[in-house]
Amino acid sequence: MLDPGVLMRRAIRAVCDEQNLAVDNLHHMPSSVRNQFQELCIAVRDEMQYNQLKYFRPFEHQMRFFDTGNSQRRGILAANRIGKTVSTCYETSMHLTGQYPAWWRGTRFTKPITAMVAGEGWSQVAMVLQNELLGSQDVKISDNIGTGAIPGNCIVRETMRNDGANCLGVEIRHVSGQNSYLLFANYTQEVRQMQGFKLNLAVFDEQPPDDFFSEIVTRTATTQGQVLCSFTPLKGLNGLVSKFWHQEEGYEHIRVSWDDVPEYDPWGEPFLLKATRLQLERDYLPHERDARRNGVPVMGKGAVFQIRNWPTYRASDYDFRNNSNITRVIALDLGLVNDRTVISLMYWDPHEQEAWLHHQIVVKGTEEANPMNYINHLMRPEVFGTPIVLPADANTQGRYTMSSQSIRELFEQYELNVHPDAIMNPPDDQGRRTNHKSFGINVMRQMLELGTLKINENCVEFLREAQNYYVDQMGRFSDPDDTIDSARYALIACLQGICEPWNDQSPQARFRAAKHQMRVLQAQKKNTSDLPIWKRSWSAEGGPR
Repeated sequence: MLDPGVLMRRAIRAVCDEQNLAVDNLHHMPSSVRNQFQELCIAVRDEMQYNQLKYFRPFEHQMRFFDTGNSQRRGILAANRIGKTVSTCYETSMHLTGQYPAWWRGTRFTKPITAMVAGEGWSQVAMVLQNELLGSQDVKISDNIGTGAIPGNCIVRETMRNDGANCLGVEIRHVSGQNSYLLFANYTQEVRQMQGFKLNLAVFDEQPPDDFFSEIVTRTATTQGQVLCSFTPLKGLNGLVSKFWHQEEGYEHIRVSWDDVPEYDPWGEPFLLKATRLQLERDYLPHERDARRNGVPVMGKGAVFQIRNWPTYRASDYDFRNNSNITRVIALDLGLVNDRTVISLMYWDPHEQEAWLHHQIVVKGTEEANPMNYINHLMRPEVFGTPIVLPADANTQGRYTMSSQSIRELFEQYELNVHPDAIMNPPDDQGRRTNHKSFGINVMRQMLELGTLKINENCVEFLREAQNYYVDQMGRFSDPDDTIDSARYALIACLQGICEPWNDQSPQARFRAAKHQMRVLQAQKKNTSDLPIWKRSWSAEGGPR
């Protein structure tokens, strides 16, 4: 039930809009007119309390959803707090009652229907769906019934079946003179309980289990009924979400982010203020943020890369050497004996924002204990001189080297072109830099779906890992993921411009130049650095010559 003050403000706004009056001019009315206006507002307020449907004012993004009203499978993949459940509930009320607004262009039911609305559990059904449709989280509080999306005079109270606070089913008066029937259900019910009846309308609030969805939509087969779905896709790109996301035949959806929603609702009241958005963003776990604010299915429970057709290529398909726009970078994910070290070579076109994972070398087991086994790969003429990015733990002395040196220091000793800073994610809106996996994995997933990240078919280990990569309900990524992490570092480096611009100098020429530089440096140090300290010559300033 809405607060009486809110109802009165909306009533005043409704009357002003209907009478073409400016709210700011109300105080200039003659007293007699003002009294009539006040009486009219009170009457509208009283009607509005138990007939929200008549006065429903949708957002623009809700109208986009309603414009899909002729499709049988419709979904809203949306951020949190944007009114997605309100959309499906008010449409449900229209179909149950046959009371359609003038702007409605979708399917109309001219006869009574049977509708089912379902959510994740009985408490969620009561607090969200039951409250939105009937106006009460507890049907034993009868005064509130009728203050939701379904008008109070359409609810046939004597037909209501309930289990404590929860409504199980109720008849709804239809404009035809007969009654529709509304059922409530939750995803924890046994599927067999859903068998044996027909549905004209099925509504799912948040993502249902696949078997539950299959059974319910079967109930709509003989009626050519409609299916409405609203999700914040926190369970990943799987099941029903995948059907909508990939726009399978018969599935139509809109996606709504916070950017699509104004701060104030159509009544002019605060809805989702910027300060609220900033606070919520800080509150959300990092792996959930893109789903909760943009409606993008990421990092939920289930497979991460649900790619139908992996964008693979053969090495012979591209001539990177002769493309002046192409840059490249090498990234390492470092491991110890029980883990794996993976070297990734990635090409990048900054103009087209396309990337190619061209080659990966996987070093494992006892070979990994000696860093020279992969330093030799980095010294090969065809890649020597290419920028190399390393994770933060590459700076730890003794780790990976079995000596007092860090792996970064060892690489620098061999004149490898190591980027001076550890690879990190780009700064967020607050300027903070992290290395949380979810950012890079999400970018990688989206680029794979778009085909702007291509994988060399020879990167067999990466493809095997990626096709079996998943996230649990706590947001934890599965193992192994060494090849994925190495490719992730390379992609993040590309996005931040840490790449080698292509030039006319061949890799062999760069290799020779680097080796020459190393010989010069060694020659300069030969007379001093390799001698015992007592044999070195010293300058007048006290330093070695």
